[in-house]
Amino acid sequence: MSEATRDEFYQRLDEAPYAVRGFFETVEARFSPRNTADVHFTHTNGVDMRIAIPKELTKTGKLRNFATMYWQVKNLAIHSRIFLTPDELANLGFPEAKVPSSSSEPLTAELQLSEDFWRYKAEDFGRYLEAAHIKMLAQC
Repeated sequence: MSEATRDEFYQRLDEAPYAVRGFFETVEARFSPRNTADVHFTHTNGVDMRIAIPKELTKTGKLRNFATMYWQVKNLAIHSRIFLTPDELANLGFPEAKVPSSSSEPLTAELQLSEDFWRYKAEDFGRYLEAAHIKMLAQC
C-alpha cells in the first residue's frame, strides 16, 4: 500500500456526482484539524481515503486506521470499512453493515453507501466515524 496524495484522490472523483465529492470533503473537514486524527490517502482500491489515530498516540508507534473509504464507480456507491461492529452501527441507525469477508481485516464492519446515503446523510456517517474514533482512541 503506497501513499497517495489528496489531489490524486479527488481527481479520481472528477466523473462522480458532485455530492460524492462533498461527502468526502465533509468527512475530511471534520477530522483534518484534529491532533487525534490523521486523514491520509493510499493507492488501495485505485485511491482511498483513510482516517487514523496518529502514530504518536498509539502503543505500537504506527498509524491505526479507524476508517477507510473509496468511491466505487461501477456501483455508484461509497465503500467503507470502519472500526465499529455491525451491531454497534445498527444501534446508531445503520443496520445494513456487514462483517468483512476477510478474518484478518482489522476494521470490523463493512458499509456500502448508496446514493440516498451519500447525498443526504453525510452527517450520519460523521457520527459513525466519531464513535469509531473514540473507540479506537480508548484502545490505543
